[in-house]
Amino acid sequence: MSGAETPVDKARRAGLSALALVGSAVGGTIVCRIESGNWVPPPAFLQAIVYGGVNAMFAIGLVLVYRASRIVNFAQGILGVIGATLFLMLVVVKGWNFFFALPVSVAASAAVGLVVEVSLVRRLAKAPRLALTVVTIGLGQVLLAAAGILPIFFLRDVTELPTGGLRTPFSTFEWRASPLIFTGNHVLVVVVSLAVMGGLALFFRLSSVGIAVRGAAENDDRAALLGINTSNLSTFVWVLAATLSGLAAILNLTIQPTIFGVAAVGGASASVLLRALGAAVVGRMENLPITVAAAMGIAIFERCMFWAFDNTAMMDMALLILIVVVLLVQRSQSSRTDEGTTGTWAASVEVRPVPKELRDIPTVRAGLRRSLVVLGLVVAAFPWVMSPSQTSQGTVFVIYGIVVISLVVLTGWGGQISLGQFAFVAIGAVVGSSLTSRAGWPFLIALIAASLIGAAMAVAVGLPAMRITGLFLAVTTLAFAVAVTSVVLNPRFFGWLLPGSITRPKFLFLDSEDPRVYYYLCVAALLFALWVASGIRKSRAGRVLIAMRENERTAQAFAVNRVRTRLATFAISGFLASFAGVLLAHQQYSVRQTAFLPEHSVQIFLIAIIGGLGSVPGALTGVLYIALVNIFVSGNFGQLLASGMGVMLILLFYPSGLGGLVFAGRDAWLRRVAMRQGIYVPSLMGNYRVMEGDMARATLAPKFASSTVGTSADAGAEQERDVVPVRYRIPSAIGVRGESQQGHAWRWQG
Repeated sequence: MSGAETPVDKARRAGLSALALVGSAVGGTIVCRIESGNWVPPPAFLQAIVYGGVNAMFAIGLVLVYRASRIVNFAQGILGVIGATLFLMLVVVKGWNFFFALPVSVAASAAVGLVVEVSLVRRLAKAPRLALTVVTIGLGQVLLAAAGILPIFFLRDVTELPTGGLRTPFSTFEWRASPLIFTGNHVLVVVVSLAVMGGLALFFRLSSVGIAVRGAAENDDRAALLGINTSNLSTFVWVLAATLSGLAAILNLTIQPTIFGVAAVGGASASVLLRALGAAVVGRMENLPITVAAAMGIAIFERCMFWAFDNTAMMDMALLILIVVVLLVQRSQSSRTDEGTTGTWAASVEVRPVPKELRDIPTVRAGLRRSLVVLGLVVAAFPWVMSPSQTSQGTVFVIYGIVVISLVVLTGWGGQISLGQFAFVAIGAVVGSSLTSRAGWPFLIALIAASLIGAAMAVAVGLPAMRITGLFLAVTTLAFAVAVTSVVLNPRFFGWLLPGSITRPKFLFLDSEDPRVYYYLCVAALLFALWVASGIRKSRAGRVLIAMRENERTAQAFAVNRVRTRLATFAISGFLASFAGVLLAHQQYSVRQTAFLPEHSVQIFLIAIIGGLGSVPGALTGVLYIALVNIFVSGNFGQLLASGMGVMLILLFYPSGLGGLVFAGRDAWLRRVAMRQGIYVPSLMGNYRVMEGDMARATLAPKFASSTVGTSADAGAEQERDVVPVRYRIPSAIGVRGESQQGHAWRWQG
């Protein structure tokens, strides 16, 4: 899909792909020999080819969607979850024949892709790529929830589902290749994978639709000018991607030992998604043959790591290194289309302050002061009217507020997309709790030290960001989050660092073991983070961040140091996130892997997006929304509001987030105050017509419909004649539809 290639280019590409496959096998074998003292059994390579075929289909779908919509579809591994679950219900519960259930289930996955493209992708076609990418994250959660509900329509009780493996007509063919057992299902996966890849290669090379898809991927606007219906092509690509996801999910189910072990496709977790992302990144999100070869190589290396370490933790770290190295090498080869879409990833709306014309009005000052007092009273009274468990839950969301502020600095102001922010939280939690519980350091000193170490780690992650930006940086940070969870928080590797029991600190006569005391401590920490962020935004550093986000080259032309600015952004963000991590570890009394999963990084990013990443108050509105829903709304309805469905609905109707909605209400109140006080505020009157006053007395040009010209030099008389003939005039829409179409009018008395 990357344009015309010479035979030499094709040969070089094939050679590099083969070399990569051989290198992954040899490298993995050597690591296994060094670590375990044994060689990788040959049947493990056959097993790797089977899993590599499944991962390749997921990766192909990622590449297709990226080339069509310029986004990373984080729901790619989940688009087929409904089809896979339906397949289980039809075969296991209803007893359908395998060959009838398979096409029906794949068609259901294709239908999901069609609905997603028509209802979401097409609606957000002109929106920033960040918004559409976030919608795919929420979409994944919605599809998982829908797949969980689907068995209700087939079973009276979900526990009635038979146990044991999924049986297919190919399950009877079984042979043992010590120490592994293979069945006909493994052969089926390989045959179908090869058939799909070969069919796609012929389709994109020979069919008119395939050639059109390739052309639109290179330049969507130019393809539209040539008469190609890019909307229909986008629909086709999403349907094809969903079909691949559904087929891969079903094939994956046939080679699993238990039925519901991978009922969510196995692609729902961040780790499995990361393997497909790693293959797609190696293929530069455009080259399908290299993507397939990379998926096979990753699967081979993963199997080797499994035999060497008996887990895939080191594979997660190897994937991080692979993605970073490949992106650093390949970013210099990025296309103009990629560069042109980078700016759309940094798009965020910043809430404007109170207009200077109204800041000193007593009514405005009193209203803002009362709002702050009410908010302060609610925050202060919260632990006294809630139960201890609700107070602890509220404390967690206060800590999340600090993490969200770190995201505002990094993403909202710095324009660096991070889907691994909770990794820095985990680093702060591990280091801070170890210093207090193992080394016996005072809490405040440990808090500062852990935050500084987190800042240093963030700078290390930010170094590749000098060349990796936009969605590729998002993939890199997600890989970093997976690696931290799998390796740093793994007792097998860093058991000496992970703390045992954690006790909360004491300050003078205050014992923070009391949930209320610790709640107030975290509120004070949140106020500190607010003070830091506010100071940065009002300083020259904040203005430089915004300038770099909006136009990096122009900012550099004004002597802005790009490297120093970007690393400083990562350092500040990492400091705040690690600062929150120390507080979270002491609030939870422990540091567990389940508390710092990569999914938490994605969730905290969604929370910030819900509120609005452009400003700190807006982003904190998202935290407040999620906190209120989790604390006060119970049951399925509360989960629905706090899940991806809530995210999608909010972004579809309020692209600026809940913070933008709240501050739109504030602007409406300020507008009323300005009208009553007789003060004209241009920033608040954009949709209003000014009928009188100084602004209404501005000099206007003569009407275009007529002009005064001399018709007789002798008589010196002037007559008015029409410039536009009557037959070409169109009646005014306002005159036809009535005065109700004129919009709001406001008479300003000067």
